[in-house]
Amino acid sequence: MEIEAAIENEYKRLMAFCQSKELPEYMLNISQEWSQGIWKMYWALLEKVKTGFEGKSVVDFGCKYGHLLPMLVAQGAKEAIGIDAEDSYVEAGQAVFEILYPNVRILKSEFGYIPLQPETIDIIVANEVISHINPGYLETVYVEFARILKPGGILLISDGNNLENKQCLGTLLPFYEAWENGPDGMKTDRDTVVESYLTRRKKIIKAHHPDLEPACVEELALNTSGLFGDFLLRVIDEYVRSGELIRRPYRRGVCPTNPGSTGVVIERGFFPLQVEMSLASYGIDCYLASRQQPEKAEGCVERLKDIYSYARSRLSDRPCKRAPKVGQPEARGNEPENFTIIGIKK
Repeated sequence: MEIEAAIENEYKRLMAFCQSKELPEYMLNISQEWSQGIWKMYWALLEKVKTGFEGKSVVDFGCKYGHLLPMLVAQGAKEAIGIDAEDSYVEAGQAVFEILYPNVRILKSEFGYIPLQPETIDIIVANEVISHINPGYLETVYVEFARILKPGGILLISDGNNLENKQCLGTLLPFYEAWENGPDGMKTDRDTVVESYLTRRKKIIKAHHPDLEPACVEELALNTSGLFGDFLLRVIDEYVRSGELIRRPYRRGVCPTNPGSTGVVIERGFFPLQVEMSLASYGIDCYLASRQQPEKAEGCVERLKDIYSYARSRLSDRPCKRAPKVGQPEARGNEPENFTIIGIKK
């Protein structure tokens, strides 16, 4: 197809640009992977946006370095904006994509806030992102999505941690345990734990108070699970000052938190209805891409009542008085591992 050829050409152009510059090896390697065809996996996802991208202002939220952006440009996006919370990703992406494309920007999100004006965006793509946003910031992200989308704008959220799939939690629990406690270098069925979060907390504590005894560092690291950034440092300071510590040991089943400044979490699981209910309360009507799209957009309040009633029925095993009009999902356990939610801003 013509559009696929255009996408391929953009990634060849990207690769040629990267090879002509003195760029870090990781940028060269990732750009090569995209130019060799990784973009095709994302092509299938973006096809779920039935309006297309021609002439649209599009945000890739959680863009990392920004490698999805050439694909949006190739499909005619008027403006392609990458958003990420990590300075290293934003800076590396700006050094490549903002130079290569005049209609591309890469911006930083802090505490879940998005630095864009209200009702300026036609489409938001958030692929494999919500499971890495600290829960304390996630509702802010949803509110910001609703704020920046134009009326009728489209939100696409896709994630691979679907708790409606009965195997998902069983897979996640040992993965969480490995990332929290290690040992460092442990291989999981998803990746390798190069450095556990327990180890990282020990390093942060030792760097912040070099004179602490190893046993004290160990005690602090074991009892500050889930803390990150400045708050972690303040808790450590208070312990050094007063000897008092509110103990927060890791609890099995809790999605672990990177103790770095942004508090990224690792593969947090979701029931898709959780996501739908939150977005509906902020004025974004949603449906699972595996279900039939509603023929007529519903009001947010009515949609939220439907979702809430249905969620209660699933939790209590009682008949649902107000089944979602978009159609009920399959019985739990038959859900796919990935879920994709399409939202429309009212």
